Amino acid sequence: MTPRWVKKRDGRIEPFDEARIARGVIRGGRRTAPAEELERLGREIARSVTMSLSRESSRRRPETTHIASRMAEALERTGHVQIAQAVREWRDWRARRQAEVRVREETWEGGESARRPEVFSLRAARPWSKPRIVAELVEGAGLERESAEDVARAVEERVFAAGLNQISTTLLRELIDGELFERGFSAQLGRLEVLGIPKPDLAQLAFLGQGRAPVALEDRVSRAALARFALDEIVEGPGAVAHRRGEIHLLGLGRPFRMAGAGLDAPRVVAGPEEAPPPDVYEAARRLIQSARGAATSYHLSLGLVSLEQALAPFADDRPALRGALRLLIEALIDPVPDDLPPSPELVLDCAPESEAGRIVFEETVAALSAAGARASGVRLLVRLREPDAQDLDLLRLLREAAETGAECDLALGPGGALRSRGMGAHQVALQVGLINLAGAALAAGRGQRERFSARLAEAVEAALAAFHLRRRRVFSSVVRPAFPLFGETEGVAKGEEFQQADALWDVVGVVGLDAAMRYLTGESPRDNARVAELAGEVLGELAALLAQAGARLGLGEVLLEDVPAGDAGIRLAAQDLERFPDAHDLLGGAEGWDVGLDRLSLSDPAALREELGLRLWLHRRARFPLVIGREVLAGPLEPEALWEAILEGMRGTTRRRRSARGSHSGSGGTA
Repeated sequence: MTPRWVKKRDGRIEPFDEARIARGVIRGGRRTAPAEELERLGREIARSVTMSLSRESSRRRPETTHIASRMAEALERTGHVQIAQAVREWRDWRARRQAEVRVREETWEGGESARRPEVFSLRAARPWSKPRIVAELVEGAGLERESAEDVARAVEERVFAAGLNQISTTLLRELIDGELFERGFSAQLGRLEVLGIPKPDLAQLAFLGQGRAPVALEDRVSRAALARFALDEIVEGPGAVAHRRGEIHLLGLGRPFRMAGAGLDAPRVVAGPEEAPPPDVYEAARRLIQSARGAATSYHLSLGLVSLEQALAPFADDRPALRGALRLLIEALIDPVPDDLPPSPELVLDCAPESEAGRIVFEETVAALSAAGARASGVRLLVRLREPDAQDLDLLRLLREAAETGAECDLALGPGGALRSRGMGAHQVALQVGLINLAGAALAAGRGQRERFSARLAEAVEAALAAFHLRRRRVFSSVVRPAFPLFGETEGVAKGEEFQQADALWDVVGVVGLDAAMRYLTGESPRDNARVAELAGEVLGELAALLAQAGARLGLGEVLLEDVPAGDAGIRLAAQDLERFPDAHDLLGGAEGWDVGLDRLSLSDPAALREELGLRLWLHRRARFPLVIGREVLAGPLEPEALWEAILEGMRGTTRRRRSARGSHSGSGGTA
């Protein structure tokens, strides 16, 4: 009976394979005879050995050494003594090499095995084992066992032939990848790919990071590896392709397991879960600090202390104590590692000072932030005014003073939904944020190609929301019933730190390059032609409709269109468009990147700033979310009185009516 199983040297039991005997003959005689003759001889010897084994009823599981002896005897009987001797020598040499070769493990500082091309250690070594390679190829790459055996055998021969006594797991991985590539196993090759940072890139990061805290460099390196993992394994498909092409920009890929941002209800935090008011303002500040620090590790973009003025209003009568507590709060929240890309989310102090006590808290908050100035890295004051009136001019003056010290402060104007991506909205979470590259879509569509531009927008929205869907399903599936330190009752959380469940989970989409896209499509900017401004409003409405349709279809619920903070997204996307589209050079016109969102305002010309501010307010009202005026504008060329007048005109729409009248007389903007 033909044997069904064989016993390996290490005791493993494997299926009997007659073809392996033939391959042994071919390998032993490759220097003595032509290939065709060896193949014929290999088949004949293999059949002979199989018949011989089938007659040995006592050996139902013959050992590989016994099979090798039978193969050598069959070769000698048929007059192929030289080949038989070569087979014996090869097996002896292979046994010696197996005993000599060690695989050098690459480890973390903590000692756990990790195959990273940048980290080498001689702390651990293990004997060479081809079965370990086979097992990894079968379990990790999904290869059939026969194919895995072939790959492992080829790798083993190359290692032994090289005369190496030690080999790193990195080099071994490269040899395995090479064999997989040659055999056409591209899908399996991707599954075994090592994620890491090339040494030249790591050296460059280390050089650029001189003078900064080591944790900043460590954070950049880990985020680079995680971003690649997120694109390959989490948001794979059209979302990953669109991000790499620069059609969209997905924020937070370097921290794929964190949510984008959330709003913490400051009055609820100060009151505590049992509605026990703190004895003094310092205890209130302590509760805010503790909650913010505990929750910040779950987010990558922002964490808002919403309605700070309401939380501290009961302590407004004692202004010296309030001032001291607010300074302690800001000092405790300052990012300890200031960097271009800080490792912590930005803490947003959200205020809407409508009562007298609330204004006192706001004034002291501004004073405390001004005292810290530019040193207050990672802390931002955001003031919300839904319907500004004459009394708010004093508020604007205080904000300007803070802005001039270098402190980060914003003014959010107008009605509409809260900006979830900036930490506004108590008990509400922004799961993920993506940006649509409008300038890139216009360049891909062509000048004046409005319909093709719309088609490109639809493709970008589909890609972004497909990425959202996959990330929510694969990473945030447990967030349907969140148990954050911020919102839910979590096992092990100390009494006094449990807060309400999140009321809503949102995904957010913003825009990059609106002004550039309109200039490319029509030849004019929205600020110069009322009809082009109308087109910009149509584009925002079109995006909102696309988001609603695709979000409902993918089960994302409502996807918000917002003007989100995007870091260097405009620069990154513009750099990619420069490589893809020749017209991008003229469109940029020497600018550093595409305009980010809708809140980029001109600072060089006060008159133009007033006009553009009115346009932006109008566009934001069309998009139904507030306009955020940043520190650069607050501390810009317009005095507070002139800036306030421009704001009031924009809110009333008078600037828009003037521009409309002028635009209608100009007769331009026909392509809009």
